[in-house]
Amino acid sequence: MNTLEIAAIGLQQDLDRLKLTSHNVANLSTPGYKRQIAVQTPFADLVGPASELQVQTDVRAGKLNATGQALDIALPDGRYLLLEAEDGGLALSRQGALQIDAQGLLRTLAGQKVLGARGAVSLRADQRAGLEIDAQGQLRQQGQVVDALRLIGVRPNQALRPLGDGLYVADSSQWEAESPVIGVRSGHLEQSNVLSSQEMVTLMSITRHAETMVRLFQAADDMQATAIRRLGENN
Repeated sequence: MNTLEIAAIGLQQDLDRLKLTSHNVANLSTPGYKRQIAVQTPFADLVGPASELQVQTDVRAGKLNATGQALDIALPDGRYLLLEAEDGGLALSRQGALQIDAQGLLRTLAGQKVLGARGAVSLRADQRAGLEIDAQGQLRQQGQVVDALRLIGVRPNQALRPLGDGLYVADSSQWEAESPVIGVRSGHLEQSNVLSSQEMVTLMSITRHAETMVRLFQAADDMQATAIRRLGENN
């Protein structure tokens, strides 16, 4: 592999990291969003057949913001809402801003159905007024439990694959055995765990590396031009 190819791979990796950083910054104010980070890989892997940027999800919790809304919830660390997407597939999310639609289905603001102990959470008309969610994720109306959220734990060191819009692939092989939950905070929303200062440092690092790759390009180009010129002179 020549110098130009190495520099090209380096610049492509920088471009991918820049896109990742831009996506993080764009979701700075998205409740429940988890920062996406590039995995450090040996250079030999970058120039091999599988040279795509490897990405991990930073699952650390964000700060909580009090909203006072009964159907806004912040989840304990490591727990995710189990949702049914529009295509019928399952997804995980920590975006806890919930609402009840005209049919009595509990949904996220983006429209996904929230799953409970008996499937999609569906509430009769007389169960909707004064609905509350307790610290165990149980839905209560006038003190009576009408359903319970399925709050999924993901095994440590499992890489969550993002689907976009704060959703993650619900791969049941990564789930912990379902167990009682405590620590659901009603009337609160978890904020994004993206820090603007951290992303700025990352951006500066990407910029410096890209500048180095550009200089490498220029040096290799100058060397080739010199070699061609000397070859012409000798002939």
